[in-house]
Amino acid sequence: MSKNLENLAKNFKPRRNFSCSHTSIEVDGVFVRIPNENENSWIPLSLNGDQNETSHFAINIEDVLQDPAIIRSARVSTDRDTVAVNEKAKGLIGYLWKDRHLTPSGSGVMLRLRQETPIMYAQPFFRLFAEHNEFSGRYSELDGAYYTPHGLKSEVREEFTKAEAEAQSLYKRLISMEVAKEMARLVHLYRFKTKFYEAISLRQLLEFITWQNVTTRHNNTEFHEIKPIIKEIIKHWTPWASEALEEYPNKIDFAWTQEIVKKYKNYPMDSYALGGKNVLNKGRVNLINYYGNDNLMLSCLDDFPNPLKGFGHGQMTFSLKVPIHVFRQWVRHRYGHWTEKGINFDEIVKDDQFFVPSRFRKQTGKVGHYQFSDVDDNENEQVLELLLKHKDSCLGRYCRLRNMEVPAELAAMNLPYTFYIPVIWTVPVESLFNFFSLRCDGHAQFEIRQYANAVWEMFHTRFPLSAKVFARHIHFGDSELIKKLA
Repeated sequence: MSKNLENLAKNFKPRRNFSCSHTSIEVDGVFVRIPNENENSWIPLSLNGDQNETSHFAINIEDVLQDPAIIRSARVSTDRDTVAVNEKAKGLIGYLWKDRHLTPSGSGVMLRLRQETPIMYAQPFFRLFAEHNEFSGRYSELDGAYYTPHGLKSEVREEFTKAEAEAQSLYKRLISMEVAKEMARLVHLYRFKTKFYEAISLRQLLEFITWQNVTTRHNNTEFHEIKPIIKEIIKHWTPWASEALEEYPNKIDFAWTQEIVKKYKNYPMDSYALGGKNVLNKGRVNLINYYGNDNLMLSCLDDFPNPLKGFGHGQMTFSLKVPIHVFRQWVRHRYGHWTEKGINFDEIVKDDQFFVPSRFRKQTGKVGHYQFSDVDDNENEQVLELLLKHKDSCLGRYCRLRNMEVPAELAAMNLPYTFYIPVIWTVPVESLFNFFSLRCDGHAQFEIRQYANAVWEMFHTRFPLSAKVFARHIHFGDSELIKKLA
């Protein structure tokens, strides 16, 4: 083993658990190299004393270390894809990062992380990073304490404490009344904790650390305490990459965007809409733009190996006004481009921009086989009254906190998880097909289904031939709206 590799092994300290004031991250899995049959880098272990059993192995340090994987990914371009890590390897990682050759750190190192974080801090991770699977308040009860920021004045902390007690009590009451979990969770505040798994590359982690002065509603919160956690993960799992980051910070400063946003933030986007539809009590879907045509997309269905890529030559852009809890489901459809426009919580409260259901549902059955039915009129009136009273209490508390000069981003943590946000969504037709199959389906939550149906109508109008092909050959949901085209 080379001296460099010996030092790398000494510095390789694969801790599993990392945390800050609001978030905990556990490294749940890592990418490990599997050797060829004629290599001896994995040591066969006998199973139950059977010397012929070789399905279990002790992994050589060179195969579990993550930095060498970056080297192997880089060297394959020059046909030097060797297992050996020589004295020049560390310098190569520094060179790659310095000159922004990022694909080796993307394909070479993958981590699977388990994260617990407040709901308002989870959203940036879902937007920035790779695949994720999250705990669902549709299927399980949301319990556990809310997140409360550190360093609050005593009178502010008291408001946070009272807000949590009120919300938690009402949530338990609605659950005892057999209100569907997906509706009872609307009374939770915008600081309950969620948990999820995500598969993410070293490249994504490194890039996240380099972004500076991003215009964000988290400038007055503790969100950015997450960056030291990410740095610690990199330091322990890829020490050479960590040293390259320290030597060449490669910071990308986005301060210049703030002036531009100020200039264009009042751009009347929706006034140029090609059509739109009101959704739910205060929601909206507007079609802003689209390109492509049926004949072009259908002529490309001879693509190999995936004919559906032909539908990537069409695209639609929507302006959405959508409840935050609905958007949290929607953003799981990752193929496309999302922009969460700046959220003005003062205006949201002033204009009472909150989703309030007109009808509440009960939920019976097991996961995957839930049945929903409307509560009776008396129960519906009672639940509606409770929700409205809770919303008004939250809005009053928000105003009191703002009068105490608490920043809007902190005061908003005590708003119910139902406020509307503005979103721009640009999506290829190919990705719309998956969205329609899943979200127009009867198993989808009612609220997101109303948006999906509205988007389907706009798509069907602009691309009638492709819509028919989709309904006849690709659709895998139970939507009667779509099936009638088949």
